[in-house]
Amino acid sequence: MPGVSGTARVDVTEDTLESTTAAPEPRAHTAALDVVVHYLRMICSWPEGRGPLARVLGEYFLPLTFAASGVPQLVYFGLGEHDNNVELFGFLADALGSSLCCFKMIHLQRHAVTIMAVREILDDFTPMERSLASQALPLNEHCERRSATLLRRYIRTYSVLSIIGSFFMILAVIRNDPWYHVKAPRYMMETRPLFILMVVISTIELYVFPVAIGVFDGLVITLSLHIVCKCDVLVLMLRQAVRRDTDEIGLQDAAEEWERLRLCAVYHQHIIRLHSASESIFCTIALCQMFYILFGLGTPLFRMLDKTQEVVPQDIAFSAVYVMWTFIQLFTFCYSGDVVAKASTRLSSATYASFHPSLSGKDRQLGRIQHMIVLRAQRPLFLTAGRLMNLTLKLFQDIMRRSYSLYSTVINMR
Repeated sequence: MPGVSGTARVDVTEDTLESTTAAPEPRAHTAALDVVVHYLRMICSWPEGRGPLARVLGEYFLPLTFAASGVPQLVYFGLGEHDNNVELFGFLADALGSSLCCFKMIHLQRHAVTIMAVREILDDFTPMERSLASQALPLNEHCERRSATLLRRYIRTYSVLSIIGSFFMILAVIRNDPWYHVKAPRYMMETRPLFILMVVISTIELYVFPVAIGVFDGLVITLSLHIVCKCDVLVLMLRQAVRRDTDEIGLQDAAEEWERLRLCAVYHQHIIRLHSASESIFCTIALCQMFYILFGLGTPLFRMLDKTQEVVPQDIAFSAVYVMWTFIQLFTFCYSGDVVAKASTRLSSATYASFHPSLSGKDRQLGRIQHMIVLRAQRPLFLTAGRLMNLTLKLFQDIMRRSYSLYSTVINMR
């Protein structure tokens, strides 16, 4: 992948840095990415070590189960069996959600190479942190524990949603009410083989859902936390790189300062590459996610308002689960982008604080590296949705507000 696969390893010379005999030896912190690989292997979505059957299941069959679950709604709409605009709005949201799940799973498989490149980038950070291992190690370990824990919790949360969805599907079969869990043409529901096929597809989809969707959403915040951690480590490196008594720097000290600033510049370049790799994984899906959530947040309310009979507790429970799913996804993307933006702002401030114009006259190379770091830090790092909008908590607020406005408009069109 351009800008990622060309990452070069950095050798840190021992004579240019402080002695670190007492400091703990830094290591690569990729436990969360190992969790990602582990779960992707479970659903045959990791390209390494797969046989022909596993490759067919992972690349074609399992992703298409998500797409197939959206076909009945589209046929239902094409035949004109929907009653009003509220119902049309609801099953369009279901079709969009199913398609988005399919895209996420396919996207994870296609970006397996990018995930491996991210692991290499994280490995390349390690030798550059040797001069302040005692300070960087706690930050890295905290990031590793937090990201791995959050990733597992995302998968468990989506597993709970999957179990609840399976319960409602079984309840629909027991009640002999196939329309309880999906909208489809009448002939498909009344034809037993077609109905059984739909139930089987839904079962497979619910099995894959926690891993495919939980891993993707968990990976968003995992890579965001790694970017934040590396920005914080670079802030420490910048504080150590340039001393306050710049007028008293000798020739030997200037050489040491040059080496440290060079490492800061290379470290910053690796952060930019890590950010670019993260953007390539999430950018397109994030844009689709924002459009889907505009519809998905109001869908349960549309359905309850459209019911002619009394609303039962099962309807409320299903609506709560549906809203919980869309809300978690929206908050995950916007919160991840927000923490990256704030970390980038802190890095920019620290870069300006460490800049000493007086060094430019003493050493042109040192001043040139300083100027390069400052110029790069002027451009904040943002996770974006389709490179059209920045993922921040402000966007989260705007989408919530627009979803409510859209909901009000559709209700008025009933």
